[in-house]
Amino acid sequence: MHDFHRAKFPSHLYSMYRQLTCSLHLRKKTCVVLAFVFAVWLGEVSGWAQQRPVAGTKDKKAADNKPATPAAGDKFQQPSPDWLPPSFQPLPESLAIMNLEQPIVTKEELAKLKKDFSGKFTKALRDCDLSASGKQIIEGGIRFKLAEMTLQEKKKDLPDFHKLPELHKTLMREITPGSGIGTPNTKPADVALAVQFVNQEIVRQIPELLVNNFYVRLHAVLILSEMDYAPAHALLLQVIQAKDIHEDPVKGQPEAIKIAAMQGLVRILRFTAPPVKDRSVIAAAIVDELKKTETHWWYQLRLIEGLRHMTVAIDAGNNKPFVIEALLAVIKDPKRSWPVRAKACYALGRVPIPSAVNPADVVTGISDCALQLSNAAQARPNNPIWKNCFWDLYLAFRPDGTKEKDGKDKDLDAEKKIAGGLLARFKPVAQPAYDVIVPICSGVIQGKAPDPGDVMKLSAFVKGRLGQAGAGAVPKEEEPKTGEAPKNNTVNKVPNPQLNGNGSSQPVSLPRP
Repeated sequence: MHDFHRAKFPSHLYSMYRQLTCSLHLRKKTCVVLAFVFAVWLGEVSGWAQQRPVAGTKDKKAADNKPATPAAGDKFQQPSPDWLPPSFQPLPESLAIMNLEQPIVTKEELAKLKKDFSGKFTKALRDCDLSASGKQIIEGGIRFKLAEMTLQEKKKDLPDFHKLPELHKTLMREITPGSGIGTPNTKPADVALAVQFVNQEIVRQIPELLVNNFYVRLHAVLILSEMDYAPAHALLLQVIQAKDIHEDPVKGQPEAIKIAAMQGLVRILRFTAPPVKDRSVIAAAIVDELKKTETHWWYQLRLIEGLRHMTVAIDAGNNKPFVIEALLAVIKDPKRSWPVRAKACYALGRVPIPSAVNPADVVTGISDCALQLSNAAQARPNNPIWKNCFWDLYLAFRPDGTKEKDGKDKDLDAEKKIAGGLLARFKPVAQPAYDVIVPICSGVIQGKAPDPGDVMKLSAFVKGRLGQAGAGAVPKEEEPKTGEAPKNNTVNKVPNPQLNGNGSSQPVSLPRP
């Protein structure tokens, strides 16, 4: 055993290893690690690595002839096209805003802001001081906090952004009731007024950060999202409605920032109470963005999630059910990705369906999308996206099964009145479609390919609804290669729903994939 270690260490390291083994009575593996750490500390490893022969060979010339590893500063050499897969796409060039350094104050101005307002800012928030001097301190303190996020220190010729998360976290802690604003003895009304003023001031001052460095923009959007302040939606809408950064390098926004802004809008819709007028504006902006089919599928998912929490059903301008129409257009669009189309089915099971819309049309659209999805999953069963797609398809009819402490469903419709899913609102219309779709969902979530018999039943159902032979066909441009059904690699033991005497299925709760 000792000869084994001697072969791996030079003589002086082997002696160190033996001393540790004998004197400290440690395990041999522990001693090896300690000896290696000591070697690094003594600067011995680099010399040892150069002297060590290659793969135990006696000839050391092989080590000398071995090509040197490129230095960190050397230019990356593009590999030969023959070594790359057919679907390889090189990374796009880095955006200019990634390295943009655009402080909103100078270092001297920042130092003055810190001296004048930093300490007083905390006290003014704690005391909920809204006097003239108190408001001035809060305004200056917010100016200092936001300016500090834009003034970056240089480190090895690169912008230093590691402080941004901590600055963001500190600001949110200071403007949160209880932890920063007010004390346990402060009247709730005074705390509410202070929070209102602070939020208004942040919304007034933060637009400068939305056209700054990429990381500064990201944290500015996250701050607006985490404030849970309904009027902040106006700035977030400006972000998602801005042109793409490639079209307008100055005022445009990359999709990564738009995704974060959309998540903020979802939070505002969920946890605040914007008036109906503002909700209509938000819905119209989301629908306009969702019409852009060339955007990234992840951004489209976030847009659909925003519509899922939308309680506005009718466009006041033309009296059209624009939210339902937008979601139905998505599930019928063969150019959309499958996760996006499945998520639109899920949203249709949550948004209000006005009287101007026939629920049967919604169910038929979802059923046809389910048939296309099943055919695609049969042709390419090993694609890992299917479980989440069929889970969203299942949720179009039923809630996700999460419960409150009192046993009520957490997953409610957009109006938060009843459980989510079409079965809770339109059971007579949705039940027949559910009966033929849920067996396929159950099998796919288990890790199986859709059963051909179940797909035939769904096909017959959809053809009967649509009255056309081409229902459920996978579009040619998206038709995946055929493949054999995978073996039974069941992940979750979920039985297929059992049909009762009249042909309808018992309620089935599928586990989240």
